Amino acid sequence: MDVRDELLRLLSRGAVDQFNEISRRSRQIIDLSEADLTRARISGADLSGANLDGTKLPGADLSGANLTGASLRYANLKNANLEGANLSKANLFNAYLAEADMAGALIQGADVAAAVFPDDISPAEIGLATRTGTRLRRDPSVALLQQIKEALQGQRPR
Repeated sequence: MDVRDELLRLLSRGAVDQFNEISRRSRQIIDLSEADLTRARISGADLSGANLDGTKLPGADLSGANLTGASLRYANLKNANLEGANLSKANLFNAYLAEADMAGALIQGADVAAAVFPDDISPAEIGLATRTGTRLRRDPSVALLQQIKEALQGQRPR
């Protein structure tokens, strides 16, 4: 079994401490690209610098995870829990983060081009967080305004 398979097996089981120890000892970039980690429970995992391009992480618990400098291009993080995660300097190009819980996440210096963020985080909040390092905050009014706008667009004049 190679290192990638072993790391994926550990993450699939939620063995975060063992994963973190092996990834630290390997001293190489962890390549988990295109892996399926749907609903994985990997809170607190150290995935800093990892290649997670195209990885399937819908419903995964990544709360408190260290994703500093990780590449998550085209990753599916729908409904993922990223509460308090560190995504500073991560590459989130075209990442799908709809309905993810990103409260308290850090995204300073992250590439967020073409990324789809949850409706409850405003574009202004995302811009501020990438520039200044503030933690993301939910704003339920943003999602509500979006729902009203969509409802109004769906109505046709009589």
